[in-house]
Amino acid sequence: MTKELPVFPNFRRFNLDDTKWYYDYYLLNALNPYADIHPANLFIWLNINNDLMISKFNNSIIFRYTNVLNNNQINIIPIEKNVDDLVIDEIMSFLKIKNLPQEIREIPSIMCENLDSTRWVIKNDRDSYEYILNTSQQSSLEGSDFALHRKRINIFEREHCNDLVDVEYMKTITSTIKEAFLHQIDTMPLNKSIGASQNNLIEPIAIKRNLKYASTFHKQAMVIRINGKIVSLAMFSCLDKNTVAINHLKVDYSVKHIFQYSIYQLAKILKDNEINEMNIEQDLGIDGLRTYKERLRPSRLLEKKIIRPRPQ
Repeated sequence: MTKELPVFPNFRRFNLDDTKWYYDYYLLNALNPYADIHPANLFIWLNINNDLMISKFNNSIIFRYTNVLNNNQINIIPIEKNVDDLVIDEIMSFLKIKNLPQEIREIPSIMCENLDSTRWVIKNDRDSYEYILNTSQQSSLEGSDFALHRKRINIFEREHCNDLVDVEYMKTITSTIKEAFLHQIDTMPLNKSIGASQNNLIEPIAIKRNLKYASTFHKQAMVIRINGKIVSLAMFSCLDKNTVAINHLKVDYSVKHIFQYSIYQLAKILKDNEINEMNIEQDLGIDGLRTYKERLRPSRLLEKKIIRPRPQ
């Protein structure tokens, strides 16, 4: 299929049919379990403005999109296990001609290993690192690292020992769950952390897009109810056989420790289904969100880079 792509700097739209062959390319280049460049996330998040474009150069696929979470800047990113210097050269030349910043953001670090560091400044793109949680660790909560997690789960269970707490795993997104997510959008408390305003605007759009294409991308759900009232909603989908991406996790924060309890229950469900890892995606540089995700004790981070020409 890549043979039919226009050659950079020419592009065409990335459409729904492209997600099928691109997933094979994604796995072939060992890009899993990065979530942002998985076909479902590409089509949902990077296509918010319906302007996700695709091209090719040498052995690389090249995407162009508007980064709605970074002041609507245009980002061009090559996708290949080992990107070569010639591809980066071509992209930088194009950006210069278009009077755009000469930088490539959010590029997985595994793609940069063969690049010439004497030609490029390659820095950590910390805001776009993806957090990986181990389902065994998050469901067993053993060891001193998870002492606070255990304490919070115990507090939750004691406070609700006389309530009916129902945890339901759904392999498909039903109409009832769609309605619950849409209701949650309307009543969603805003994240007041510095830098969160753009995400507050974009996430409801992404949720609606995920619901629209839920069957296409095999979205699954977890719902937690207390005495019949929904207090937690999770939507997720497989990145590969071992990892899921947690696309959205929305909770009623008036219920003490419900977020931690949701992660705990989700990890138990996934572990029972032989899923080893959860990708809870990036923190976007939002201080409160970063702190929260770091406190979850991720087992590893998927690093990304920013590439710029080295001054001559």
